[in-house]
Amino acid sequence: MSAATVYLIGLPACGKTTLGQALPRQMAKEGLVPARFIDLDEAIENDECASVAEIFAAKGEAYFRRAESAMLRRLTAEADSATAPLVIACGGGTPCHDGNIDYMLANGLVVELRTDRATTLRRLLEAPPGQRPLVAKAHGRPEALDAELDALEEHRSPVYSRAHAVFDSTRLETAHEVEASAAEFIGRFLKQA
Repeated sequence: MSAATVYLIGLPACGKTTLGQALPRQMAKEGLVPARFIDLDEAIENDECASVAEIFAAKGEAYFRRAESAMLRRLTAEADSATAPLVIACGGGTPCHDGNIDYMLANGLVVELRTDRATTLRRLLEAPPGQRPLVAKAHGRPEALDAELDALEEHRSPVYSRAHAVFDSTRLETAHEVEASAAEFIGRFLKQA
């Protein structure tokens, strides 16, 4: 199965950016035309000249979600004329707003990345404070963070479950694991049928 645009979705710290960044390198190693990788949050930050946390603080979540939806559609439109596949690492909430999941399902391949809870918690606790606005209030407190993740998962799971496919992204801790996971992902989703 292959698509011009692949959308990586999932909870915070599931490895969307880590895996996405590894895919072009691994494709080149395998002699394939490397995918183009874009982190949606980073694209928005570049466009707004502010971090996601700063946008949330200054303009609110509703503004951010509108900017996110617009950027998602712009990047997808640009991918239609490209020769290499585009892989977009979406923010955790991207699919849950403004009809984005329907848009992604109609315009590419949506893959939900999943990790076990212990790995997710550890990755979030290791992240710099303020990097993830929706879990910032629980940062550094494992019990509060676990409760916040429960709430996010309850809200987002019905949307995430609509993805075309699921990929286990637990094994992204070492360079070898990242490379192996990228090779597996490519074999399943990015090689031409």
